[in-house]
Amino acid sequence: MPNSTQEQNLLSSYNALRAVRSPWEGWWERLRRYVLPDRRLYDELTGDTPGDAPQRLCDTTAVEACQKLASAHMSYITPGNELWFKWTSPDPAAGDEAQSWYNRCSEIANRELALSNFYTALHECFLDRVGLGTGSLYCGSTRSGRLLFRHIPCGQFVCAENDEGTIDTYMREFSFSPHQAQSRFGISALGPRARALCERAADHHGSTLRFLHIVRPREQRNRSRSTARDMAWQSIYYSMDDCCTVEESGYREMPYMVTRFLKWGESPYGLAPARLVYPDIERAQFLNRILDMLGEVAAFPRILELANQVGEVDLRAGGRTLISPESASLGFPREWATQGRYDVGMDRLRQKQESINRAFFIPMIELWSERKLQMTAAEVYARENERVMLFSPSFTLFTCDFQPLMERVFAQLFRLGRFPKPPNSALVADRRGEAAIAEPHVVYQGRIAMIMRRLQAEGMERTLTRLQSMVGLEPTLTDHIDLDTTFRLAARLDGVPEQMLRPENAVRRLRREREQALATAAGQPEPPPAADAGPVPALQPPIQPQSSIPMP
Repeated sequence: MPNSTQEQNLLSSYNALRAVRSPWEGWWERLRRYVLPDRRLYDELTGDTPGDAPQRLCDTTAVEACQKLASAHMSYITPGNELWFKWTSPDPAAGDEAQSWYNRCSEIANRELALSNFYTALHECFLDRVGLGTGSLYCGSTRSGRLLFRHIPCGQFVCAENDEGTIDTYMREFSFSPHQAQSRFGISALGPRARALCERAADHHGSTLRFLHIVRPREQRNRSRSTARDMAWQSIYYSMDDCCTVEESGYREMPYMVTRFLKWGESPYGLAPARLVYPDIERAQFLNRILDMLGEVAAFPRILELANQVGEVDLRAGGRTLISPESASLGFPREWATQGRYDVGMDRLRQKQESINRAFFIPMIELWSERKLQMTAAEVYARENERVMLFSPSFTLFTCDFQPLMERVFAQLFRLGRFPKPPNSALVADRRGEAAIAEPHVVYQGRIAMIMRRLQAEGMERTLTRLQSMVGLEPTLTDHIDLDTTFRLAARLDGVPEQMLRPENAVRRLRREREQALATAAGQPEPPPAADAGPVPALQPPIQPQSSIPMP
C-alpha cells in the first residue's frame, strides 16, 4: 500500500488516466497487427510473438506505407544531413545581431543532435506517430554532458492536456533490472524488495523491478529559488513493487514530447492514417488470401477422376496418363472448379491498395522519388503544392507538438555552455528583473516546410518583378522596399548558412569605407563617421515572462 496521501493521489491519477487511455488500446493492438507487426506483444489467443506476426500477413501494403511515410518524416521534415530548423528571436525588433546569434545557436544544435542518439530515437517515434497516431520522445542529458533521447513506445505512457491543449501531465510505467535501479537511484533510495534483489548477485540482472515516472506542473514553489524541488515541473519516481517514492526532483522544462498525426476530438492521443482506411486494410488481407488460392489452383488445378482411376493420373510435368475408351468418352480425368476470375480480384485488390497508399500520402512521397516523368519546374511546383497542402494539417500539428522539445533542447544546450555569449539585444528581463534569454521561435527548414513557405517567397519575387517593370515609369517606387531587409529575409527563407551573411554592422562599415575611398579619390571631404551600433537598450520584459532562461 502507498505510504502517504501524495502517493495515493499519484496512483489514483495514474489509474484514472489509464481508464481514459483504455479505449485506444484495442485500436493500437489492431493497427500493430497490420501496420507495425514487429511491435506486437505476445498474443495469448493466437500464440503470436513479434517474430511470428509478419508471417501471418497476406498483404504488406500498410506495413510498407507506414515505413515509407516514417522515412519521409526523417528525410523531408528532420533530415539529419541538413539544417532542418532555425531558431529566431521572439522579438522582431531585436535586430540582426540577435537574429544572427540565434541562427548560430541553431547550427550548433544541429551538430549536437547529430552527435547524440536523436535521429535513432526519432525514427522510432515517427513509426509510432504514423502507424499508431501517437509518438513520444524523452529529452535529457548524459552524465558526460551530451544530449540523450529515449523513445517511449505508444501504450507505455498516459498523458493529459491543460485548458490550452498542451500536454502538461505525463506518466509512464517502465522496468529496470536491479543493477539499473541501483545505478540510477542508489541502493539507499530503493524499497525492501529492490534492495534484497540488489544484494543477491544471481538476481542482479535477471530480475525486473517496475517503476512509475510522473511529470506534472508543480503547484507550489518558490520562484526565487532554483533548487530541484522549486522547478516548474515536478518529477517523481515511484516504485510499483515496494509502493514507495524513490526519487523526487524537478525539471525546468517538460522533458517528454507527445506528437500526434491528427487530433481526435478532445483526446490527448492521435488518429493514425491506417484507422481511416482500416476496412480497406482488412479487405486487402482477405483478397490477397483469395488471390493466392486462385493462383495455386491455376498452377495446380483440381482434377476430377473416376473412382477406378485413383493413383493412375500422372500430374508431373510431361507425365503421361493412359485411360480407357470409356473414360475418354466421359471426359475423365479433367480439371474441375478452376473458373475463378483472377483479374477481377486483382482489380479490387489494387483499389484497396491505392486507398491505403493515399491515406499514408504515398503519392506525395513518390512525386519526389520517381524519375520516370519529365516535368517542367512549374509542373513540379504545382504538384508539390497540391499534395503537400493535403499533408499540412499533420505537419502543422507536428510543429505545435514539437515546440516543447525544441525549447528543451535549446535550454539544455544553453545550460551546458554549448552556445556563444549572447549579445545584449538577445537579453530580456525575467520576473525578478534579471538578465535572461528569451526562448526562441522555431522555423523549420525541411523540404515540406520549405514548400509550405514557398508562397511567401513567391510573393516576394512577384512583388520585386512588378517593381522592376514599374520603376521605369516612377523611379521613386523603390522607396517602398527595404532591399537590405528583403534580401536577408529571402536568404534565410532559403535556408542559407548564417556564416554566408555578413553582420549588418559589417555591411555598414564596408559601405562607409567604400564611400570614404570614393570621396578621397574625388578630392571631397570625407563623410562623418556613423556609429556601428546604437547604445545598448534597457532590458524590457519579454513577450512571455515565464518563457525565459536565466543566465548562468
